[in-house]
Amino acid sequence: MSATGVANPRYSKSPSKVIPDATSRAVAFETGEIDMLYGDEGLLPLDTFERFRHHPGYVARLSAPAETVMLALNASQGPTREQAVREALNYAVDKQTLVDSVLYGTQQVADTLFAPSVPYAPQNLTPRRYDPTKARALLEQAGWQQLEGQPWRQKAGQPLAIELAFIGIDALAKSMAEIIQANLRQVGVQVTLVGEEESSIYARQREGRFGMIFNRTWGAPYDPHAFLSSMRVPSHADYQAQRGLPDKALIDKEISEVLTTGDEAQRRKLYHDVLTRLHQDAVYLPISYVSLMSVARQEVGEIPFAPVTSEIPFDQITPVTP
Repeated sequence: MSATGVANPRYSKSPSKVIPDATSRAVAFETGEIDMLYGDEGLLPLDTFERFRHHPGYVARLSAPAETVMLALNASQGPTREQAVREALNYAVDKQTLVDSVLYGTQQVADTLFAPSVPYAPQNLTPRRYDPTKARALLEQAGWQQLEGQPWRQKAGQPLAIELAFIGIDALAKSMAEIIQANLRQVGVQVTLVGEEESSIYARQREGRFGMIFNRTWGAPYDPHAFLSSMRVPSHADYQAQRGLPDKALIDKEISEVLTTGDEAQRRKLYHDVLTRLHQDAVYLPISYVSLMSVARQEVGEIPFAPVTSEIPFDQITPVTP
């Protein structure tokens, strides 16, 4: 991610370095080539960050939730057109195990599109916690039957098969996709993993060529207003995922109104209605709330987090006196 910062007079000027590879960044830090690291979940291999957290010579910290990683579920085509299927998918994924095993506990389980700390996020939405029994019941009630000896549910002779698209070189997304695939297999849903290059995945998002696809919110200062604004145009997965919703026109209308009203009470009401509708429609499968990471040597001092994810508050860092 790109970042900006303010100079800190307590430190002598030193060059910053751009090291694209996460493993190389870890090596550079451990060998003393650099003194601090700051970024999102791609900053370091997560097992390495976990090791740094327990190193007595390092200060490793996580911020409050900054963004949300989720799956967009296509309400316009395939089995995910059905509300019951989308709800069942939400109940079928064991997010806590995913966070603990793949993400090494560096993120929080997400129950909603936005973390409760995001401005205007509703505080009263009912989470869909891991409940495979409920997922199976929803699918049964919707007519998706699992015949004896058959691994996949079917209805009218068609299998309950959904593609899950992700960026192929993203090892973290691949690991999460594999766990989701295994979870959904347990309730009779056949998931085909589609790992493609980044440009192809973004094209799928724009064109709606997906059943499930990885997506994420934009963080401060763009959530919720700018992220919701983008839902009204066919340039992101959100528009395509929502296109088949019965209340899509109303959602778009209320988003337009919330961006123009000067009445704070009306703004809160509109945000609450839009985000409640999206939650009730189960058009997203929230996975985790992403935190920023910082790692520094003890003598550098604790690295605080800025409210805007693209800023590094260099001016607030205070060195530790020997």
